[in-house]
Amino acid sequence: MNSAALKPSASTRVRRAVAADLPSCAAIINDYMDATTWLPRVVTREAIGEMYAPPLLDKRIILVAEDRDDVVGYLSMDHAAGFIHAIYLRPHARSTGLGKALLDAAKEARPQGFELTVFEPNTNAMRFYIREGLLEVPGGRNDDTPEGVPTLLMRWPGAMA
Repeated sequence: MNSAALKPSASTRVRRAVAADLPSCAAIINDYMDATTWLPRVVTREAIGEMYAPPLLDKRIILVAEDRDDVVGYLSMDHAAGFIHAIYLRPHARSTGLGKALLDAAKEARPQGFELTVFEPNTNAMRFYIREGLLEVPGGRNDDTPEGVPTLLMRWPGAMA
């Protein structure tokens, strides 16, 4: 399926994840890691699958973007800390509005603001976050990541800012 074929519609929605969605979330991040030339794999597919187990739903808000009952993206947020740990979409779901829908749901869930990190080479994500009102935090660059790829800290200041 190409990206032109998937646009937000009656068949797409964002909702809270349930345990049955977690294997799809793990597959999405695993497939992203395997397809991205600049991001070395430092955690096995199996270990990521083990991380996406039902107890994760007790620690984080996980939202899924769904198209025709197929999970095509997700966002994982530590609500108390105001930190988004992950937001990933399948390739055919990118540039369709579903990433914005996930981020909008996070903004609604955490109107006081949140932070996230983005890998510096991920310029598409950087443009998306800036377009959605996130700002790079001065001094928030981290060159000492497990992957060896620098990250930048970004902040959405909240609805009241």
